[in-house]
Amino acid sequence: MEPLWADLINSDWHDHRGTGAREDRIENDVWLARFLDKAGWTAKQLPGQEERQALREMRRYLVRVVERVRHNKEMSKRELDRLNQFLSRSPVVRRLEVDGGSPHVALIPSAVGIDAVLGEVAASFAEMMENGDPTRIKTCANTDCGWVIYDNSRNRTRRWCDKTECGNLIKVRRHRERKRESRSG
Repeated sequence: MEPLWADLINSDWHDHRGTGAREDRIENDVWLARFLDKAGWTAKQLPGQEERQALREMRRYLVRVVERVRHNKEMSKRELDRLNQFLSRSPVVRRLEVDGGSPHVALIPSAVGIDAVLGEVAASFAEMMENGDPTRIKTCANTDCGWVIYDNSRNRTRRWCDKTECGNLIKVRRHRERKRESRSG
């Protein structure tokens, strides 16, 4: 499961099979409902066009910033300020909770609607920058796919967004190519 920031980037979907088909999944209500649920959306209705446009703006921002940080470039002051603007749209309230006898501090968003979602997406990216490793940000090795992934593997060997989809597809293509070459050679 990818972090929220990667899910939002990947909402600009490209067919991994190479057909050239593309979909802005922010317009796909089923995908959007799942994404918003993961981000803590509490409204009964899906966002309108203005709120969906705010998601697209954040996606464009994340695409630029992720490209920089995955190539070991620092975020510019302007990019950092923009991230902080997204974070400020959804301040949190801290609350001590006890689960199974263990106390922990829960961060409860005080905003609702699209501001809460944008804040959660920004927080997921900020947390990766703080606690993660930006060099683990990769794109799927299937050039027709191009999804952004965060490689959590121990050996940093993850290559595919999904090894059963893109991984198998590319392996089958390579196998067929080798077979063709051996027949013609």
